[in-house]
Amino acid sequence: MSKKRPELSRTEWQLMNICWKKGRVSARVIYEETLRDKERGYQTVKTMLDRLVEKTYLKREKFGPIWLYEPTVPRAMVAAREIESFVGTVLDHTVARCSSISREGKS
Repeated sequence: MSKKRPELSRTEWQLMNICWKKGRVSARVIYEETLRDKERGYQTVKTMLDRLVEKTYLKREKFGPIWLYEPTVPRAMVAAREIESFVGTVLDHTVARCSSISREGKS
């Protein structure tokens, strides 16, 4: 039986989106991509990538002095789980409530 992966934080989503877009990629490239949105240290990004490995969202491979990271799960699968979680938590397990919430917000 497979273990359910923990949910991703907003920053983890950002890192995963980079990995999904680029495929097999070095920590340095991921770090440089994250600088477009927010300044953070290289070691911080590296630590977060290693946590994503522990959570089994990424795998890593040593290539000389460089660590390469690669997604282990398709983006669509993780996104679908997040949508199901949102529907369950916020919409009380019914998508039909979405339209009524939308109408309530316009009043």
